[in-house]
Formats: sequence, C-alpha cells, structure tokens
Amino acid sequence: MPTRTNESLPDPMPTHDDDRRSRLIGLAFLLLAPPAYGLLTLAFGMDANWDLRNYHWYNGYAMLTGRIGRDLLAAQMPSFYSPFLDVPFYWLATHLPARAAGFLWGTLQGINLSLLYVLASSSLRNVPPLKRTLTAMVLAAMGGLGGGTLGLIGTTFQDNVVSLGVLGAAAVVAGSLPGILDGRALPSFARVAAAGLLAGAAMGLKNPTVIYAVGLCLGFLALPARPWRRLWLAFFFGIGVLAGLALGGGVWMAHLWHDYGNPVFPHMNHIFKSPFAALSDYVNVGFFPPGPWQRLFFPFVFTVSPLTVGEVPWFDLRVLALFVLLPAGFACAVAGRSMGKRTDWLTEVPATRFLLAAMTVTYALWVAMFCIYRYLVPLEMLAPLGLVMAVGLLPLARRLRIGLAVALLALVQLTVQPADWGRVAWPKGTDDRWVTAEVPPIADPDDTMVLMAGYWAISHAIPSFPPRVTFVRIQSNFLQPDSVGNGYLAIMTDKVASHRGPFLMLSTIPDTAGAAKAAELLGLRVDTQRCRPVPNNLGETLNLCAVDRAGGKRETVE
Repeated sequence: MPTRTNESLPDPMPTHDDDRRSRLIGLAFLLLAPPAYGLLTLAFGMDANWDLRNYHWYNGYAMLTGRIGRDLLAAQMPSFYSPFLDVPFYWLATHLPARAAGFLWGTLQGINLSLLYVLASSSLRNVPPLKRTLTAMVLAAMGGLGGGTLGLIGTTFQDNVVSLGVLGAAAVVAGSLPGILDGRALPSFARVAAAGLLAGAAMGLKNPTVIYAVGLCLGFLALPARPWRRLWLAFFFGIGVLAGLALGGGVWMAHLWHDYGNPVFPHMNHIFKSPFAALSDYVNVGFFPPGPWQRLFFPFVFTVSPLTVGEVPWFDLRVLALFVLLPAGFACAVAGRSMGKRTDWLTEVPATRFLLAAMTVTYALWVAMFCIYRYLVPLEMLAPLGLVMAVGLLPLARRLRIGLAVALLALVQLTVQPADWGRVAWPKGTDDRWVTAEVPPIADPDDTMVLMAGYWAISHAIPSFPPRVTFVRIQSNFLQPDSVGNGYLAIMTDKVASHRGPFLMLSTIPDTAGAAKAAELLGLRVDTQRCRPVPNNLGETLNLCAVDRAGGKRETVE
C-alpha cells in the first residue's frame, strides 16, 4: 500500500486564535498601507511631470474658476479632457503645503494596496487564515512597488487613481465567488452590477480604462458555471459599467456633445465627424510596434527597450513573466484535464479563471489600442497575484510550485527600476506651494489677452496671472494658425480678431521665434526685444513678450 507523502496531507485545522490573529493583521494592513504609501510618496520628491505642466494643473484650475470656454486651448488638445480627476489634486495642492498635499495624494493612491489585499485574500481562501493573510499582504505590497507603479507614485497621471475602480471591481467579484456562480439570482446580479459600476466610473473618468472594463466583463465567461449564468453575470456587469460610465463621465461627455457634436472630442472624430476637428481618430500611434511580430511578442520588446512604450526608461519583469507563464499554465491545465489529471491550484479555481481571463483580454486590448505602458499600470499591480495563479497551473508538485512562485516574485521585485517622469525637491520655507510662477506686472490685466504658442508645457503658469486675463493658444498639438480641415481654427481666429484690448505672447524662450511666426499668420507681430522672463519652479523660464497689431499699435509689459 503506497505511503502518503507529507505534501498530500491536509493543512491543520485553523484555531480560533489563528482566525483572530489573521483578521487583526489583515485589518492593520488595510488601514496602514495607504498612509504608509503616502509617506513613501514624500521620499520620491514632488511631481513635476510634463502632463502636470501641460494640463493637469490648468484643467483643475479652469474647472474650479469657471474658465472653461473663456480660455481657448490653453492646455493644447488635453483642454478637452475631463477635468474631474484634476480638481481634487489642484484643490489640495493650493490649500495645503506641498508635502501635506503630496502625502494625502499618495495615501489616496495607496488605497490600491488595500484593494489588492482584499482581492488576493479572496483568491486564497483555500489557504489557512494566517498564511492567507501574510501572503495577501506580500502580494498587495508588491502590487504597489512595480516599475511603472512606483514611477506614478504621487503624480497626476491618474492611471493609479482610476485603478481604484478597476481593482475595486475585481475585489467585489472575487469576494462574491463562488456564491454568484449558482446562488440566488438577484443578489448575485446586484453584486456584479456594483462591480461594473466601479469599473465604468473609472472608464468615465479616464477613457483608456475601457480595456479593463471589457476585460473584466469577458472574464465572467471563463467562470466554472452554467453557460447562461456566465452570460447573465457578464450582462449585469456590463449594465453596471454603463451606469458607472454615465456617473464618472456623463456630464463631461454631454458637454462635449453639446459644444462639439462628439462625446469624446476630438477622439474618434472620423466616426462622429465634428466640424471642429479634423476627420481623424486622434490616436497616438507613436508607440505602436512597427510590425506584427513585434506586436505579437511585445513584452519581450518593451522590457528591454522601455522607450518603445513610454517617454522615460524603467524596468520590470512582471508583465513579461506573465506573458510567458500564463499561456504555459493554460496549456498544462487543458492538457491535464484532457488526460483526466487534476492538479490542485495554488489559488481558488473560480477567482483564478476569472482574473487570468480578464487580464488576458485587457492586455490584448492594450496592445491593439494603445501600447502606452502607463495605461497598463493597473495590470502591473495585479501581476504578482497573477503570477502566483499562473504558476499554480503548472503540473508540478505543490511545494515546487510554491518555491518557484516565491523565487519568481523575488526576482521580479529585486530587479525593479522605477520610471521617473520628472520630479523636483519639495519646496522649503514660507512659499511651500506646488506651483509658483513670478509673473511681471501687466498694465491692463482686465482687457489683456495672452496668446500662447509653441508645443511645450506652459499652462501651469496661468493661475499665477491676474484672474481677468484671457488665454488663447494659437499654436498647439491640436491646432496651428495654418491648419487645414480643422473647424476650430475659425473659433480661435474669431476670438483673437474680435479682441480690442492689448495682446501679449507667452511661450518658452526657445519657442519664441516660432511663436512670432505663428502670430504673423494672424496679423500680429511679437516684439522679441520687449520680453520679460516668467520664472517658475517646475520647468524652464518662460517668456512674456509684447505684441503689436498689424496697424502698428504697441502693447507693453511694465
């Protein structure tokens, strides 16, 4: 008679003390992880990324001060992006010292760790309580320490803010398994609809998050349930997504539809055909791989050449490891099932099938639609748990799989090199503000229009100007004075032509010559001999120059 090995022996029954201890440890992690992440934010320095200077700071300011529609294209094409995520950051950073605002913003982003813990714990119900809690804590902490995720800590890119909706949706679903597979219909469908609401709200606040909403929705089709049950779960999750989309993005989409005839203006304008933009999809194809083979094996490409998917270098192996292990694990699971062999997975079967399917669909949509790594950061956060799930599918002894997962996670974490999209030292002294700019006196601010030109990020300086000054960008990544096929040009030229007060020109110093040429196309002349510097704490010194009308009237900067 064969001897039973220790590996096949069941784990000892957990005691009441184990349950209580695990609950207390888990609760402590849930409460302490976000502020700990906020403290970690302070160690990375103050965010000064290009997008913050180009539109995140200005859009929040414009929303709070009623400047939307008064200024034109001040933040270039992102002037049309939803400002709702930028408002809370701008409010914090203008009402609190910079370090305090950074801590709170990092703490908000740290809630991702709490959600990852809930998700991992729900996926490890087949593990004794104390081991489950400690393992979930490690996986959650690793989720916040990836190369892209650490690069985003304390920043305003918002990919690690909308991730709260994505991870929240996944946590609700995982926490509802396996009950929703065959439990009472109404509570089950209500739970998945609530999860869809979270994913849809994230999508409404930042549109590229659509890849996660679709991935999670299709993940229900992989659940071990009756076919019609899977379809109903996916259907009600989709209903929740639509409701969340309306909640998170409905107001802004209605504004864009009303003003421009395109609810995602200017994107997808080849479909909506708004007369205020070119007939283009306005998709950034700069990061798309050059050929089908590069696209097929893209993780190998961007892991060694990160600039193919972003503006700055970084290093992280977890997406590549998932790309290799997940198909291998899936093939082994299918082969084992066809031969009648069954391996107990390291994680619960329903949660494993749901999450790995959702991650697979999400990645496929990302590589087809965007190829910008920042948009993949929520998946990077999920990757440590996903790696444990993928290793658990391999036909190896349980202890060997656990050892392999531990070694792989250690390798992944020890080789991380965070991205850096631009930071500066935290300000000291009495002027402890996130953004400062020294604007020279303006003779007649109530009637002055400041033109903006060049393609650099300069709108962060606008809140430092007198509030009655109007800003119109005549040259940007959306519109130039000689644009063809863009109906917004008429709006811009009419606004400039109808202005009867003084003009000034704001640009970077290297862009001043190009700004002068753009102004000439509108019948204006920039006097480069009468410019004043606008020093600021986040970027290079800007130039504020006098502008003369074609008739020769001279405007001055005091």
